[in-house]
Amino acid sequence: MNPQHPARIRLRMLMRRSEPQLKLAEAALCIAWEDQGVANIAAALRELDGLAEAAQPRLPAGGTPRETVLALNRFLFGELGFRGNTWDYSDPANSFLDRVLATRAGLPITLSVVYMEVGWRLGLPVSGVALPGHFLARYAGDGEELFIDPFNRGRLWSRAECLTQISTFYGEAGPAIAAHVLQPPSHRAILARMLRNLKNLYLERSEFAAALPASERIVLLEPPQAADIRDRGMLRARLDQLNGALEDFERYARLAPHASDLQQIKRHACALAERAAAGN
Repeated sequence: MNPQHPARIRLRMLMRRSEPQLKLAEAALCIAWEDQGVANIAAALRELDGLAEAAQPRLPAGGTPRETVLALNRFLFGELGFRGNTWDYSDPANSFLDRVLATRAGLPITLSVVYMEVGWRLGLPVSGVALPGHFLARYAGDGEELFIDPFNRGRLWSRAECLTQISTFYGEAGPAIAAHVLQPPSHRAILARMLRNLKNLYLERSEFAAALPASERIVLLEPPQAADIRDRGMLRARLDQLNGALEDFERYARLAPHASDLQQIKRHACALAERAAAGN
C-alpha cells in the first residue's frame, strides 16, 4: 500500500492533534479505509451518532452508574446484537470499525471503541481498559467503577478479575504494575494496539504486503520503539525494499545496542547490503 494513500495522509494529519482533540473513531476509520481500499468515514460517524441518539431514551433518568451501564448494555448487546466474533476471530474485518458497525461483530478492542464512542456521545465517563490479552470498557464516575466486556455481550468484570488477568500475563504483579495497566490508555495507544492486532494477523497469514503498512502506521503513531523499527525492517527486507530495510536495521542498532538479537540483525543487514550492491 502506498504511504501517500489519502487514508494515510488523513491519519498523519489527525496524529498532529493533541490527545484531547484526537478523534478516536475517525482515526480508526482511517485504518479501515487504507486496508480495505474503500471506506465512508462520514457514514460510519453518523452511525455512531445514531446509536447514541437511539440509546438516550433507554437510559434511566437519574439512574445509578450500574443502572445506566446495564441499560446501555441491553440496547447495544440485547437489542442490536453487538457481540464478539467467536466464529471467525482472525478475520481482518473484526478490526475495521466500519465493518464492526455493519456486522455487529468484532474484536474486544473494536467493540470497546464502539462502546466508548457511544458513551462519549451520551456524556458518560467511559474509557478503555488495555488488559494483557483482552480489552474492556470502563465506566468510572459517581464513586463507582464498572468494567464492561463488549466482546462477551457486556458482561461486567470485577476489579479482582482484572487483576487476575494481569497476573496471568505478568506473574505476581505488584500494585504499581496493576495500577499502570489499569490506567486508561490514550487514543494513540488504542490505535497502535489495533494496528498490532492487524500486523500479527497478517503475519500469521503470510500476507507480508498487508503487514508492512500496519507496521509503518505503528511507527507513525507511537514514539520510536526499537522492536517496531526492527519489525518494519524485516518486512521491508522480505518485500525487497532493501534501502528502507537497511535504514531500519541501522536505526535498530542505535536504539538497542545491547539487544540479544543484534548480531543476527547485523548479519542480515550485511547480506542485504551485498544484495543491494549486486543489484547496482
